[in-house]
Amino acid sequence: MPRQDYRFLSTRTDRIFNLSDGVFSIAMTLLVFGLVVPVLEPGGPTLAQALLGMWQEFLLYGLSFLILGVLWIMHHAVYDNLKHSDHMLLWLNILALLFVALLPFSTSLIWRHGANRVTALTYGANFLGGAVFMWGMFCYGSGKEVLLKPGVDPRVIRAGRRMGLAYTVILLIAIGLAFVIPLASFAMYAAFVVAFIVFTMLGRFDVVMLWPAARTRRERGGPTSNGADRPEEGTKR
Repeated sequence: MPRQDYRFLSTRTDRIFNLSDGVFSIAMTLLVFGLVVPVLEPGGPTLAQALLGMWQEFLLYGLSFLILGVLWIMHHAVYDNLKHSDHMLLWLNILALLFVALLPFSTSLIWRHGANRVTALTYGANFLGGAVFMWGMFCYGSGKEVLLKPGVDPRVIRAGRRMGLAYTVILLIAIGLAFVIPLASFAMYAAFVVAFIVFTMLGRFDVVMLWPAARTRRERGGPTSNGADRPEEGTKR
């Protein structure tokens, strides 16, 4: 009797998406519970004034929510190129979700204790942990041809690996700023997220992924200038 191959838990990734999307949606929802409804006192500020006084809390809520959105998009970018999953990829996915689920706690620390060195480090480490494991998932999955969908562009794989490395360096720099100027650290987290959102909304996910510098002339609709844009010889059978 032939030995059964247990390398693949499933030929589809539906269950991974269901679990991951569930964790993301719960984490995003939990963030709002950290916002405390203002209590009005006689002779105190009005409701409008109290809400305006919470601008820092709302700003942090928005940043954390968008960080989860960035990680969610990264997660989908990984599985958009994969057809199969194995045990290692599943565990990398679970470890990435560990940091996703932790973000509401890191956000609550700042709400309660303010923006200081410890909270900035905790928040940054949380963001970095999620991004690094997303990168690990991409590198591992794209490194195994048997897990990839047919016809994945090798440029996407190279760009995705560079993206993870660049993002890790940027977040490490932001975390390092927490030792000197905690607010600058939060500003860099925010700048990272804003840049990611702007480029993806403009349809330039190639920039976000650090796609090979300039797209080919053919992709831009112009004539090719050299043989680099033409299919390689000998690929037809």
